[in-house]
Amino acid sequence: MPHAELGPEVAAFLADHISTADHFELLVRVAETPDRWWDATSAARELGLSERDAHTALDHLARHNLLDIRITAEVRYQFQPGTAALRQAALAPVEAFRRRPVRVLEAIAG
Repeated sequence: MPHAELGPEVAAFLADHISTADHFELLVRVAETPDRWWDATSAARELGLSERDAHTALDHLARHNLLDIRITAEVRYQFQPGTAALRQAALAPVEAFRRRPVRVLEAIAG
């Protein structure tokens, strides 16, 4: 069972905060570049998404308290979970993805 192999914390985070592979791929990217501010245009370009899908994914992560928001000429987002515990919980599936990418994607799809 994919969830069991990932551990209960990773499975719980994915179930509670990630609803699509696009959301997770974006989480991985923003977590790996914590000093960078993202907008929908740059996220779309780098992830191969439409701007609308990138905007939806960024908003989803922000609603789950995983991203800080800055309003400039465009809305920009940065990886900044609201608490240390949420940061740790968000980084756990990113690390699991490095070790077992197929299992993480199966957990998201399932």
